[in-house]
Amino acid sequence: MTTKERIIEEAFKLFLNNNYEKVSISDLENAIGKTRGAIFYFFKNKEEIFNEVVDTYLIKTQDPSVKFKFEDNISLEQFIKLYISGINTTMSKMLSISVVNIYKHYFSLYLQAARIYPNFSEIMTRNSIEEINMWEKVISRAIQNKEIKAVDTKHYATLFRSCFLGLAFDRCLLYGLNTEELFTLYQTIYQQIKLKS
Repeated sequence: MTTKERIIEEAFKLFLNNNYEKVSISDLENAIGKTRGAIFYFFKNKEEIFNEVVDTYLIKTQDPSVKFKFEDNISLEQFIKLYISGINTTMSKMLSISVVNIYKHYFSLYLQAARIYPNFSEIMTRNSIEEINMWEKVISRAIQNKEIKAVDTKHYATLFRSCFLGLAFDRCLLYGLNTEELFTLYQTIYQQIKLKS
């Protein structure tokens, strides 16, 4: 891990556990074990460090094109499994940071980013729209291939996406998202719209 990557990771931990305003450069020096000069060799100020943390741990990890790579001919049933796998990969990365109740703190950081990071809300809204479009595309193909009944693709795309977001938010204060629970919920929805062969 490079010094810059270490600064970003340690800053991520600090911003997860504390509001932006409460994190000082001294806190960063202590966490990283580097001097102020070493930190400012890579970054101009605390805001730039925060923005890099948001880029690395929120924007890039929540980018659907990065999180969910799939072939155009994938079935809805396969996509559901791939979607869960993408969430598990992201969660594993987060859990490797070793922060107590990272899920609750991650949502808190998300809200801070909406206040501090330029255009964060617009960027994440675009990500959300892209992800819903991804679901729509897969659902439309599943209808064409007679995998599922003819359903309102926008409605079901939003339903699948909202199940993930709702469970993630609902469970963040306790133990975090259980992807097996999400998978079971997805399978229930899928079985209701699947065409019987």
